[in-house]
Amino acid sequence: MLPSKILISVSVLAGAVLGCGLPYTPATPPGFVLLDDRYESDEVRATTAEGVVLGVRAQDNDPKGDLAFWAKVLENRMRDTGGYALIEKRNVKCRNGLSGVQLRFGHDEGRTPHLYYLTIFVDDDHVFLLEAGGTKDEVTRQEAQIDWSVRNFLPD
Repeated sequence: MLPSKILISVSVLAGAVLGCGLPYTPATPPGFVLLDDRYESDEVRATTAEGVVLGVRAQDNDPKGDLAFWAKVLENRMRDTGGYALIEKRNVKCRNGLSGVQLRFGHDEGRTPHLYYLTIFVDDDHVFLLEAGGTKDEVTRQEAQIDWSVRNFLPD
């Protein structure tokens, strides 16, 4: 399960989420079960039986920023307020060809290492946040499915 600090950190930034219909179509990979009835209507979540969680949300692109701006804001927030170590940055694309960036963070909870991937896509109207997280072993095991969900994500 994603640590509550992550959800709080990202939720603070995503305060202006749209409430009327989703401006995206999430992609739930094989092996994950949708949990959208357990969360707010402005986000979609899915999980594996082993506790790897995927989340998707959108916020208004306000103030207007490009991908580099929002990626840096989120990277700083995760480092400064969440204590997460940036392990890697990857350039990614979603189903309609929109370019994005995936920030891969590591964090230890007690003696258990966790991974948290935050993928960001930006268009004129929205900032799309795709989250994936869980124990390092399970996230690593589910990496192909996580990558699939990013490649098949579709902003509307």
